[in-house]
Amino acid sequence: MSDAAVVGVDWYKAGWVAVVLDPDPRVVVGRDLAALIAGADGVACVGVDMPIGLPTDGTRKADKAARDFVGPRRNSVFMTPPAPVLAAGSYAEANEVAAALLDGKKISQQAWALRTNIAAVAAVADADERVIEVHPEVSFCAMRDGEPLAYPKTSWNGQALRRAALGTHGIVLPDELDEQAGGVPPADVLDAAAAAWSARRHARGESRSLPDGWRRGEAGAIWY
Repeated sequence: MSDAAVVGVDWYKAGWVAVVLDPDPRVVVGRDLAALIAGADGVACVGVDMPIGLPTDGTRKADKAARDFVGPRRNSVFMTPPAPVLAAGSYAEANEVAAALLDGKKISQQAWALRTNIAAVAAVADADERVIEVHPEVSFCAMRDGEPLAYPKTSWNGQALRRAALGTHGIVLPDELDEQAGGVPPADVLDAAAAAWSARRHARGESRSLPDGWRRGEAGAIWY
């Protein structure tokens, strides 16, 4: 069992928020993902809430499996567009490609806007084998032994449920953060903490994948 430090990372509107477990949690933020991860020396694993490993066509098995796993929170799972869609030169062109590869379906503006972050994470993951893909809602569901969360992460009840789930696994976030981290939306801090929980499991060799049985070190799966 590894007790080395791990990191969980989530995107929010002003940059990236990371929860470092070393062993107690601390929260840091940054605009540049590579610099944020590089600043966490000696960590065994970095869990990032962003797709790693895009399909060439169709939808990813990982996304479908994650939607089934989280049940009522299925809409929180981003259906990753194929790589040629996100490589298009414009949103209009991307939808032409999507229609051809996804049986006529188009992609949302939100999906198109995420292409820069997806590319940034891919570049970091290609250069750093410690980086794995996670999904916070999958992680929270797994923390609760597969019991789906009844409330969304933006609600009072939803945040209470998520903070309690983290606490049962020894991750107790501070009530007050520094001025920079304290401005991050609470849901994103909780998501980063859930990503760190999955990273810790991965470092200890306890993690599982969606789809089940994925080979460690190979992109395309969501780990929890």
